[in-house]
Amino acid sequence: MNRLRLLASHLWGSAVAWSWLFNGLRVGSALLLLPLLVRLLGKSDLGMHYVLLSLGALAMMVDFGFAGAIWRAVCIALAGGKELRAEGLAPPAGPQAAPNHELLWDVLATTRRLYLGLAMIALLLLGAGGTLVVARHAQATSSPEITWLAWALTLALAVWEVYAGWWSTYLAALNRVVTAARLNCLAHGLKLLLAAGLLLAGLGLLALPLAGLVATGVQRLLARRACLQVLSAWPPPKRSADTRGLLRVLWPNSWRQGVIGVGSYLGANSAAFISLELFGLAATAQFGLSLQLVAVAQSMAASWTAVKWPEIAQHCARGDHAAMRRVFQLRLWLQLVTFLALAAVLVPCAQPLLNWLGSNKEVLPLFWFALLALNAFFDMQFSAWGTLISTGNRIPVMWPALLGTLAGLALALAFIANSSFGLGALVLGPLLAGSAFNYWYWPAYGARFMGTPWPRFMFQRQT
Repeated sequence: MNRLRLLASHLWGSAVAWSWLFNGLRVGSALLLLPLLVRLLGKSDLGMHYVLLSLGALAMMVDFGFAGAIWRAVCIALAGGKELRAEGLAPPAGPQAAPNHELLWDVLATTRRLYLGLAMIALLLLGAGGTLVVARHAQATSSPEITWLAWALTLALAVWEVYAGWWSTYLAALNRVVTAARLNCLAHGLKLLLAAGLLLAGLGLLALPLAGLVATGVQRLLARRACLQVLSAWPPPKRSADTRGLLRVLWPNSWRQGVIGVGSYLGANSAAFISLELFGLAATAQFGLSLQLVAVAQSMAASWTAVKWPEIAQHCARGDHAAMRRVFQLRLWLQLVTFLALAAVLVPCAQPLLNWLGSNKEVLPLFWFALLALNAFFDMQFSAWGTLISTGNRIPVMWPALLGTLAGLALALAFIANSSFGLGALVLGPLLAGSAFNYWYWPAYGARFMGTPWPRFMFQRQT
């Protein structure tokens, strides 16, 4: 019993365990909600559900990298940084420097005003464009009136998520990653249960946006309370924050991060569009399911490093590269081993498991599925090293990342036109494009950024 209590206590305090639970809830959402949606919604209503889902997701694009810039600013202030710079870091304040509480409060005030403005932008842009899309198809649903109400709730949820979501980012940047991970699980679990209950109660298209509004509200309330509890140790400055000045400092790296995010989003959606137009719905489902399974493995493996980014960023702001190397080396190896272990099970077993469950769904053929996992492995490392480099408040990976995405799509189209690879072209193109530069250059660059060669960092114990 003592061992069980010790294990339970360890899991309760582990951000990685909570992150894995969150990924489990994401998978559970698909397993629980999809059968309910298929059973309880007609074909036209189910199609409208996916339209609303896609429109709501677009609202987060208005962030355009500000979340990452604010996250870095909070980490710098928590490490005792005296000032923020548009690029690079000010001279470190010293390893024992107290948090710069005035800067923490200034960033909080600026972030609140910023995301209020971004939420209004999301309301205007999505409200206009989304309403036109819904207007074209509302009459084809079982109840146009319910469809319009569902769209209004979806729009409200999208705007609400833009405005409310930053509290969780701020909380994690304060190095309260366990609390932030718990709140993510709570909100997602609540949304899952509410959505299922509302679907069974007959609310149809209204179920998911209503559940989302409640879950986001609960998460914002608790994240806001946790942030203010941390900041209560320091009194807020009596002066007003220089919001415009801070935004001018945050913007240079924010837009670079935004370009990477938009490029990644458009790259993924372009691959899905190519698959749909050239290979049809069945092949797109095969490609999409394979991507989804690999993405879950990526997310679970990346949890090892994700929970340590605030600590690593603070070491960077203090100029303590030895501490950065110690933390990052262990977490990177855990990430590598976890993904390889998951992929070793996923690649050979996914299709037999689908067959055993009696599903008519398919993943990619074994060879292409293995290459997809290999590309995901290298892409995950590229992302990890890119994030590490960004803790220095520079985003040098922007143009290579964007060009790599475009080159991957161009190679995929060339393979489709000149080979019999089929869907495999959408796997081989990004793998070759990434391997040409991004997958090997940035690990070496990142190791030098921490003051050591890559082989020494990877294979010698950091002390």
